[in-house]
Amino acid sequence: MDTTVTGSSVPQANILIVEDEEGPREALKLILSPYFNLFTVDRAEVAHQILKTHPIDLVTLDLKLPEQSGTDLLSQIRKDGKDVDIVIITGYGTLQSAIEAIRHGVAAYILKPFDVSDLLEVIKKTLERRRRFSSLQGALQAFGNLWVSGMDMQSALSNIKTLLEAKHPELVQHASRVNFYASLLIEHLHLAQEEREAIQLGAYLHDIGKIGIHDHLISGHYSPTDQDQELLKCHPTIGAQMMRDLPFHPSVEQIIHHHHEKFDGSGFPDGLTGEQIPFPARIVGLANIFDHFVTGHGPQTAMPVPEAREKIRQEAGKSLDPKLADLFAKVVW
Repeated sequence: MDTTVTGSSVPQANILIVEDEEGPREALKLILSPYFNLFTVDRAEVAHQILKTHPIDLVTLDLKLPEQSGTDLLSQIRKDGKDVDIVIITGYGTLQSAIEAIRHGVAAYILKPFDVSDLLEVIKKTLERRRRFSSLQGALQAFGNLWVSGMDMQSALSNIKTLLEAKHPELVQHASRVNFYASLLIEHLHLAQEEREAIQLGAYLHDIGKIGIHDHLISGHYSPTDQDQELLKCHPTIGAQMMRDLPFHPSVEQIIHHHHEKFDGSGFPDGLTGEQIPFPARIVGLANIFDHFVTGHGPQTAMPVPEAREKIRQEAGKSLDPKLADLFAKVVW
């Protein structure tokens, strides 16, 4: 068992290396020790103890471990709700294991033998995203406090726009359009003012979880690989976790978590069907799909509005609530 700690005179991120083979473990220590505080262990059981007793920022994890596999350890870390980034470093990788790891929210998946510069770049970028997340969550908390103190809707949306623009301009453009289409719908629905405002806010924030994902995946201007698709599917769950316990209307978190559910149950992350999908999420989900139709998304080319409107009608009862689809097709021109 190896549980050494490498210190530093300057405060650095704390990294836990979980690797049972001495050669790769020593190589990781040699590469990372000049930049980070390291904890190195050879078994999942010891890793659990380190995670319970030390503020770990990132874990490098081998999938093949004695007694308990790396996949099982990964599942347990997520089940325990540990706020830690995980980078898989393994010599036993398959596409299925990569997809499974991505579903558990790993930051990266690296195959042995690894390139030293690539490894350092991945870890540094992962830690930078972690700092961005921390900063963003602090801003959301402050914004939530202003929201419950009575901030008016226009000021609220202006603040959200500023917040998102600082992180990713394309998200702002998409969020603004989705907000507009959702607003078209709610103008024709009998909803309380509080619910209407929550839907508008949720429309702006629906993709907030994408901020932790690689920038090149956010634009939607290219055809993602299967692994990219699985990574992108994490964003509703990531976003909902970011909003948890913040002082917003419950509909905001529901929208973020469920805007990719589909009426026929083929959506994600929970495969909800019909009216199991929260009504506000059905509204924003429809607006999101329509924006993808009219702007183009991934391999899909942009459609004229009449064609996109007809496509919305065709999706009634499939991806979309049929009543909302019918109403939207009547009001969007």
